[in-house]
Amino acid sequence: MGTLAYDFGFEPAAPAKGKDMTERVTEIPELTTLELETDGRIGTLTLNRPESLNAMSPGMIDELEVVFGWLADQPLRALIVTGAGGAFCAGGDVNWFKKGIEDPEIDIVASVKRGADVLHEAIAGVRALPCPVIAAINGPAAGAGFSLALACDLRICSDEAILACAYGRIGASPDGGMTYFLPRVVGPSRAIEILLNDPNLSAEAALDEKLVTEVVAADDLLGRAREKAEKLAAMSPHYVRMARKLAGSSLDHELMEHLDIERDAIARAMATEDLHNAVNAFLSGGEVEFTGN
Repeated sequence: MGTLAYDFGFEPAAPAKGKDMTERVTEIPELTTLELETDGRIGTLTLNRPESLNAMSPGMIDELEVVFGWLADQPLRALIVTGAGGAFCAGGDVNWFKKGIEDPEIDIVASVKRGADVLHEAIAGVRALPCPVIAAINGPAAGAGFSLALACDLRICSDEAILACAYGRIGASPDGGMTYFLPRVVGPSRAIEILLNDPNLSAEAALDEKLVTEVVAADDLLGRAREKAEKLAAMSPHYVRMARKLAGSSLDHELMEHLDIERDAIARAMATEDLHNAVNAFLSGGEVEFTGN
C-alpha cells in the first residue's frame, strides 16, 4: 500500500519503546475518542465524539482496535458498549470520506481499505473477548455503528434509539460485519429486505425484528445494562465463553465437526474448579460463586 493511504488518518500501531510486549499491560490505554471504565468485573466502553453523533473517525477506529485488543487480556466478566450524548454511533464519519474524495493527495480507495481492515480487526476483537458484550443503544446506531451493535452479544436500547443500515444512502457497501451478523440475527431473506429497504427502525420496530432484546426509557438504559451485566458476570466464565463461541461458530461447521467441538468443550469444563464446586453445591442444595478457575 502506498504512503498516500496513511494521509487519510490511519497510522500503523507501533510497539511502545522499551516495553516487553509479552508482558500483560494493566493500565488502560490512552484514549481520546473513547472512554473506558472498569471495576474489576464489569467494563463500560463509551464512544466519545458526541459533537459528531459518535461517528467513527480514523482515530476512533484505531482506538477501537487497540481497546478491544487490550480488553481481551483483562479479567472482565462483562462489557457494556454505549455512546456519549444523544447517539450510539452514526457510522463512519462522512466528513472524512469527503476530504478523501476532494484531496488529490489522498488515495481514497487505499485509505478506506486500510480503515476497513482496522475496523474489522476491532469487530473481530469484540467477538474474541472472553466475556459477554452488551450494546446499550442510547440513540441512533447507523452504518458501522449498527454493525458494532450487531457484533455485541446482547442489545438493549433506549426508547429514543433508531437503527439504520444507511450505507446505501451514500452508495457505499456495508462493512463492519453487517452482512455477516444481520442474517444471523433476522435470517438471510429478512436481512436482504432490511438492507435494500433501509428503513429507520424505531426502538419498538427493532424489538419486533429481534434486533434488540428489550427497550427501556432513556434514563433507565445504563442502569438496566448494568443490571444485566451483573447477572452475566455472576455466571460461570467457562460456560459463558463456550456458549458464545459455540453458538457463534455453529453455522460455519458441519454437524459432526461441531459435535466434536462441543465434546472437547464439555470435557475441558470437567477440569475446572468452578464445575466441581457447582456440582457439590447442586447436590447439597448450597450456592456457588463462580471464580473462573
